[in-house]
Formats: sequence, C-alpha cells, structure tokens
Amino acid sequence: MKRKLAAILVTFVCWTWSLSDVRAEQVRFRYAPVDVAGTMSQVPIGPNGALGEQLRGVGLLPQPYQRAFRPNQMVTFRHAYGGRLVTIPLTLPQGTPRLEHNGDRIIYNYGSYVVEVRFMPDGAVDVVYNSGFLRPLVVE
Repeated sequence: MKRKLAAILVTFVCWTWSLSDVRAEQVRFRYAPVDVAGTMSQVPIGPNGALGEQLRGVGLLPQPYQRAFRPNQMVTFRHAYGGRLVTIPLTLPQGTPRLEHNGDRIIYNYGSYVVEVRFMPDGAVDVVYNSGFLRPLVVE
C-alpha cells in the first residue's frame, strides 16, 4: 500500500513539474509618477533589477523579465488613491474586453487573457498581464 501511494505521489510530482513550462504565466510591470501632471515612467520591479517580474510554473516563483511589451494603447485613469489622472501604456489584444472595477484595480478581461491595472497607495501603478490557465504568455 505504501509503495502504491509513493508511486502515485512521484507520478503526480513529475506530472506537475512537466507542466511548469505551459502553466499560466503572469508578467508584472510598475509605473511610478514623475510629476504632478500624471506623467508615469516605467521602473524596474523584477528580481536583480529586471524591468518586469514574471510568475511562471507550478509555484509561480518570481523570475526576472527583461523584455518590454510594445504598447498599442495609452490609457488615462483616475488613480484610486490620489485621484490624479495618470496615463499608462498598455498592450491590449484585439477584441472587446469585459471591464471589471474591483476596489483599487481595473481589469480588462478577454476570457482567456487578462490585463489588470492595480493602483498602489504610493501613487504607482502595476500592470499585470495574465495568460490564463495552461496558456503561455504570448505578446506581439
């Protein structure tokens, strides 16, 4: 009985480890205010001073992400904490998202792809790109 349980456990661990490259991926970028006019600048947030932070795999451990997404929209928001207008570059896919407002964040939900704009108390804004379960993050 113990051998059977051990074999099942080893099989499960190997299976989840093999999925680590295709599990949901998230990439997070941070934009900080530069002046009172709402100008934002991208600042490094990832491990080892990387431009972004990528969460990938079974454990979703933070990894450095050096690539920049090419924005196709400049979107202006009223910051949830300071009330100032801030303009953030976003990379949004084609199609019409379902917009969700949840406290200190605005979510562009495309079904299998989500872009989340999170307002931070210090005036910064985090943008999280999430590919969804079992989908690698593909950015054009």
